[in-house]
This record gives sequence, structure tokens and C-alpha cells, in this order.
Amino acid sequence: MASRTQSVSKIFVWILLALLILGLAGFGATNLGGNIRSVGQVGTRDIPVQEYARALQNDIRNTSSQFGQQLTFQQAELFGIPQQTLGRIITEKAMDFEAENLGISVGDAVVRDQLMEISSFHGLDGNFDRDTYAYALQNAGLSEAGFENQLRDETARSLLQAAVLTGNKMPEPYSNTLISFLLEQRSGVLVQLKEENLTSPLSPATADQLRAFYEENIDQFSLPESKSITYLQLTPDMIRDTISIDEAALLTLYEKNVSQYFTPEKRDVDRLVFLDAAVARESLQKLTSDSMNFDELVESRGLSVDDVKLGNVGAAELGGVADDIFSADVGDIIGPLNSDLGPALFRIRGITAEKKIGFEEARDELFDELSEDKARRLIETQASMMDDLFASGATLEEAAEESDAKLGTIRFYSGVNTDIAEYSEFREAAQNLTEADFPSIIQLTNGGVFALRLDQELSASPEPFEDVEQAVAAALRNEMLMQALMVEAEKRLSSVNEVSTLATLDLSNTAFENLTRDQNIDLAPPNVTTEVFNLELNGTTAIESDLSVFMVQVLGIAKANDTTEDAVNLREQIKSQLGAGLSQDLIETYLTGVQSRAEISLNQQALNAVHANFQ
Repeated sequence: MASRTQSVSKIFVWILLALLILGLAGFGATNLGGNIRSVGQVGTRDIPVQEYARALQNDIRNTSSQFGQQLTFQQAELFGIPQQTLGRIITEKAMDFEAENLGISVGDAVVRDQLMEISSFHGLDGNFDRDTYAYALQNAGLSEAGFENQLRDETARSLLQAAVLTGNKMPEPYSNTLISFLLEQRSGVLVQLKEENLTSPLSPATADQLRAFYEENIDQFSLPESKSITYLQLTPDMIRDTISIDEAALLTLYEKNVSQYFTPEKRDVDRLVFLDAAVARESLQKLTSDSMNFDELVESRGLSVDDVKLGNVGAAELGGVADDIFSADVGDIIGPLNSDLGPALFRIRGITAEKKIGFEEARDELFDELSEDKARRLIETQASMMDDLFASGATLEEAAEESDAKLGTIRFYSGVNTDIAEYSEFREAAQNLTEADFPSIIQLTNGGVFALRLDQELSASPEPFEDVEQAVAAALRNEMLMQALMVEAEKRLSSVNEVSTLATLDLSNTAFENLTRDQNIDLAPPNVTTEVFNLELNGTTAIESDLSVFMVQVLGIAKANDTTEDAVNLREQIKSQLGAGLSQDLIETYLTGVQSRAEISLNQQALNAVHANFQ
């Protein structure tokens, strides 16, 4: 009982803190006016207005914190928060009513012990302080008797719930059956049939077959409800060819950004620093006499090769030793040289040659940059002019005549992403477009602009056969291929028996062993495993996949071994999950029964008054 009441008190601390916060926020039932004291009744238990209001405000604040912004009451209603809050309180009151009927309660001593443990009521000395207790309850809008009754009810409710939830176990045969099901193993052979495995090639579809397939599958070749849209578009690519760039401007840009086109020579260098030049010379002598190599010398100093790497560096980064290092070859070890850290030996690991892109090589890139910039500025000018035209009542067609923009039409619906619909800005504008909208300039991310007009709302309709003939031909061929593959599979499977297995066919195959239900066979879709476990020993089947057919045969079935460590762990996991699921089902059923036994009545006028106080 002690551990259970401690658990209850810890839970209640958070409830109390929420009440204190809400009380300090100044929310009170007095704001509601009138003589309304309750929003409803569950059995003999009232739902006080103040209790519901505080709980609702707490739930709205908790949800707001998850979104990172304060929700309005209208937004809270959209999320169903008031209904959830009221439903939770009704459940709690029904449990309180049930506990009262069953005579379940706790004594004053238990309530007192719990009060003593709530840190919010402790004084500076860490012990329970009556003045702190009274002040906290006053700020929360609660009386001592009311708070202690809530604590008593919460404890009794927890005892009642614990009685329902504790000790629920599913029968042992249930978990044993699941273990046997999950750990059963299958072995066998898998063969994938593809078009190249057909004994006879596919025949081309005739015109009559194409037309018949189109009509039988007209839904595949129909457009949904859509919009017929006329649009005006102007992008940098559309006018770039008409732009001339002065050669001098290209050269000026090249010289301004010359550093982008030149990469100086660099050296990949290791540096081993010494405190004394004499020791450095002795070390170099060891290297030149081949008594040790550079890596061994580094390790003899208690360092790793990574510790001495300078990396790929330029002359500016090497300072006064740059000339010596840049005159050396790959593999050379030079020194001792006076580095910033003292005498050092340097090893040249590699050389990155100087790279320079001349003006002629960079010319196209320079032209693209300048022409892009000029095109954007021209578009800005023309966009402003077109916006003025639209403001004076001009049509898209008239704006096209006065600018470099091009007219186009599109049948737009969700999923279209070709032509101008490849731009997300156009898709968003087209989605929201109505007949009442007047054309206006809308920016594109590439520096272009567009404007659009809704010509007509179009109902769903088939696409003309001539427009989708290629798609019809492809779909029909895929269907004919799958039919031919299934016929081929059935013919092949008919020759399979206990002596002649799939492995003996003149087809490449994959053997699988000890397959369990949670595993997949390599290169096979997941539904193949499902079919494997639907077969008897030596059974075969064919499974359709993406333009291929999988043939499978089960050659071995092994019952579950429930003595392994994995099986034991799985059994405990299953028992735990089943027990938790059973407890959940029991408490939900019990709560439903409790609420049905307790007569529930709600005061809608009081609920509306509380909700109005939030708006």
C-alpha cells in the first residue's frame, strides 16, 4: 500500500503544479457570472465549473507548448480538446462514483502522509509548512477540504484501477501457439521467371486489341476534374539569346573574379618538430642511412603519422620554409628548417599542380552570368509594365503583344508537373485559381514571372485514344507479358514433383533455408514469404510481381525450437505484450460499464459559458 500511495502522490504533484500555475494566471469561475456551479453530474458526483475550466485551460496550454505557439479556443475546438477534456473528467467522476459505491476509500492518515511528501508545500527547511500549503491552495482557488477530498478521490480511483489492471495474464497455450507460429521455419527453392525465360516471344498487339484494351480500361486513360488555364510566362532562358554582352564587360568580370579561375600550386606535407636542431640533424642522418624510415621516426617520438600532417598547403601557409619545400620532389625529406615551432624535418607527400583557367575557357561561364543578370533586370522592367497593363484591365493576350512573354495553355490537375507546372509557384497559384481572379504578375524562383487566367472548369473525361496510344500499348504489353509468364509458370510447375524439384529445371534458382515469417528471401518481394508459409511440404505456387513471376517450392518444414535463448526472450516479450493488451482491454471494458451504470447528465448552458470565457 505504501508504494502504491507514493506512486499516486508523485502523479498528483504534477496535477497540483498545473492547478497552481492556472490559479496564478488568474482564471476563476467567478468570471462566468450567475449561479452556475456545475457543468454536469456523473452519478452522485458533480463536475464543478471551476474544475472543468482549469482542466480545459491546462490541456490547451499543453497542446500549445507542443506546437510552439498559443492556440486560440477555435483552434482547440478543431483539435477536439474540449471534448477530450470533458471525456476524461467524466471517466474520472464515474470511477469516483464506482469507488464510493464499492466502499473504497483511504483514511486521513494516508492523505496526511501524501501531503507531507508534496514538495510544493514545503518551507525553507524542506519540511511541510502549513502557511505555504494554505497560500498555494488560495492561489489555485481551492479550499483545504476541497483539495484533500480531491487527493482522497484520486487515491481511491488509483486503487480501483490497480485492482483491474494488476495480475492479468493470457493463458499459456496462447503464447505457446504464437511462438510456434512465429518461429516455424521453411526451406525450399525460388525461381524468378522473366520475359527472356518465355519459350515463345510475345506477339505485337493489333490495332483492334489496343482499341479494345483502351475501352475496357478507360479509367486508366482518363483525366480527373481539372482546370483549363491560359498563362503568360517570361523566364531568363526565353530572352537570353536576344541579349548581347560587350566583350569588355566579360573581361572586366573575369579580372574581378580571377581568383576563382586560378588555383596555386600546393604541397602535401608532413612536419616533425624538434626542440634541438642537433637532434633534428641526427634524426635526418638516421633517415638518410636507412636505419629507419620517417614513419618509424615519428612513432619513436610517441606520435602518430596523423599528428605530423600539415595537409595540402600553399606557399603562404608555409612562411619562410616555402622556397625549400616547393623546390623539393615527392618523397623528399628535407631539413632541419626553422619553422614557427622550432627546427623541423619536412616530408613531401604529394604535389598539386597549379591550375589556371584562361579568359577564353571561362568566357561561356562569364557570358551566362552576365546574361542571366541582364535578363533578370529586363524581366523586372517588363513585369512592372505588364502589372500596370493588368491593373488597367488588359488581357493576357494584350500583355503578350507588349512584351517578350509567351502565351500557353494547360489542363491543370493535382499531379501535373510538366511544362510550366514544374514550378511549385505555378502549381500553388493554379490550385487556388478561380474565375473571379484577375491576372497579376507572380514571381518564379529562377527570376522569371508568370500570370494566369482560368478559362474553364473541366469535368473528368477520357483522354483521346490518339493522345495516349503509346501508354495504351505499354500497358497492354505488360498485361500480355504477365499472362504469358503465368502460363509459362504453370507449365513449369506441372513438371515438378517429389523427385523433380524446381532446382532441377533449366533455370537459375535461389535456395532458402530456415526462413521464418519475419524474413524475406533475397531479391523477392515480401509477399513471397507469406505464400511460402501457406504451402504444405513439397507444395508449389506462382506469385506475380513487377513484370516477373516467382515460382516457389517448399522442401522442408521445421517446427519452432522454443528452447533457444531467442525463443525464451521472445516468449517473455509476447507474454508481457499480451498481458498489457489484456489489461488495456479490461480497463476499457470496465470503464465503459462504469459509465453506463452511472447516470450522466451535462449542462450545455454551463459548458457554453465556460467556453465563452476562453474566447
